[in-house]
Amino acid sequence: MKAALLPLGVGLELLALLSAFKPLSWLAALVFLAYFALHFNRLNPYPRWLGIVTLAIVIASLFSHRTDAALWPRLASSAAYYTSFLGALGLMQLLAKRLPQLREMHKALLSGSKVVLYPRYVLAAGSIGSILNFGMMNLLCGTLTEHLKRYPLTDDQRRAGLRSVMVTTLRGFALVPLLAPTSVTIAIISREMPELSWASMVPYGVVAAVMMILVGWRRETGGLLALRDSIGDSSKAEGMISLLIGSLLGLGAIGLLAWVSGLSASQSAMVLVPFGVVSFLLWRDRSPRAALSEVTENMSSMHNEMFIFGCAAVLGAVLGAVAPLEEIATWLAQEPKYNLLLAIASLFSTITLAVIGVAPIVSLSLIAGLLAQLGYLGVPIMTPAVGLMCGFSLAMIFSPFGPSTLILARYSGEKPWRVAFGWNGRFVVSVMPLLLLLLFATYWLHS
Repeated sequence: MKAALLPLGVGLELLALLSAFKPLSWLAALVFLAYFALHFNRLNPYPRWLGIVTLAIVIASLFSHRTDAALWPRLASSAAYYTSFLGALGLMQLLAKRLPQLREMHKALLSGSKVVLYPRYVLAAGSIGSILNFGMMNLLCGTLTEHLKRYPLTDDQRRAGLRSVMVTTLRGFALVPLLAPTSVTIAIISREMPELSWASMVPYGVVAAVMMILVGWRRETGGLLALRDSIGDSSKAEGMISLLIGSLLGLGAIGLLAWVSGLSASQSAMVLVPFGVVSFLLWRDRSPRAALSEVTENMSSMHNEMFIFGCAAVLGAVLGAVAPLEEIATWLAQEPKYNLLLAIASLFSTITLAVIGVAPIVSLSLIAGLLAQLGYLGVPIMTPAVGLMCGFSLAMIFSPFGPSTLILARYSGEKPWRVAFGWNGRFVVSVMPLLLLLLFATYWLHS
C-alpha cells in the first residue's frame, strides 16, 4: 500500500486548493516526500540525480542570509502543487482506455483535407492542452495507442504513425505557453510583473505560434498522410457529437468552478479531472477497491515525471530566494541595449539549461524574478518577457528530461533523448532564427 501515498498526496493537495487551508498542502508535501523516499531507488537515473542536487541546494540555502522562515512553507506548497499537477491531470488516460469516443478522435483528426491535417492536429492538441496541460499528452497518446490497435499495421507502420502523431501533439503542446491564459508561463510572468497581462503578451505569442506551425507544417504532413493511407479507414468517426457535448460540459464545469471558487482554470481542471475519472470508475465497476487500484497504478507509472516537476518547483523557489536579483537588475538597467541581450539570453538559456537537465520552470522562475526587478526600476521588459515565453515553449519539446518528453518516450518506447533531439532537433534549429526576428521587432516597438 506504499504506492497509495501518491493518490493520498494528490487528494490532500486538491483539498488544500478547494479549502485554501495551507496546512493540507504542507501535509501533502510530507506524504510525497515519504513516497519518494521509500521508492527513491525505483526512479530513473535523471530524477535521482535531480533529487540529490535539489536536496543539496536546499541544505546550502540554510546558510544563506537571504532565506527566512517564510521560505519553507512556500517550498512545501510549491512541491505539493506541481507534483499533484501531473498526477491529477494524468488520470485522463484512464478514460482513454474505456471511452470508445475518445479513440475515435484520432480518426476524426486524420480525416479531411490534407492541407489542414497538420495545423488541425496541432491546434486541437494546443486547445486541449490549454485546459488539461500534461493531461492532454496522456489523453491523446493513450487514445492513439488504443486507436492503432484496431488496424492490421506492420510494426514499422505503427512506429512511424506513432512518431508522426506524437511529435505533432508535442508541437501543439508547445503552443500553450504562447497562447493560453491558463499556462504556467503566463501565470508566473503576470504574477511577478502585473503590468504584463495575458492580453498584452498574446499578440506576440500568436506571431510565434504561427511561425512554429508554418515550420512544422510541411515537415510533418507527409507522416500524417502516410499513417492515414496505411490505416485505409474512410468510415465516419462515431460519437464525435457526444464527445463534443461532453467536452463542452467539462469545460463549462471547469469554468464554473473557476468562477465560483476563485481557482484558476488549470486548478479547476486539477480538481474536476480526478473527480470525474474516479466517479466514472465507481459507476462503471462498482468497486472502490478497483478504482483506487487503477488510480494508484496510473500515478505510479508517472512517478518519474511527478518527481521531476516537484523538484523543479523547489529549485526555482530556492534559487529565486537566494539569488542577488536586485543587484543584477541594477546593473542591467544601466544600458538599454542590455534589454535586447537579456531577451536573447532568456530564449537561449532556457533551452540550453533544459537540454542539460535544468527544468524550464526553474529558469522561468529565476528570469521572471529578475524581470520584476527591472520593471520596478522602470526598464521596458516586454522584449525579454517574450524571449522567456518563446524559450519556455521550445524547452518543453527540446529537453530529454522534461515531463512531456518523458510521457512521449513512455508511450512510444523510444529513448527520451531521441524524442527531444531526433524528433525535434531540426524543427528547433529552423524556428530559432524566426523567433530572433520576433525579438528584434518587439525591441523596436518598445524601445
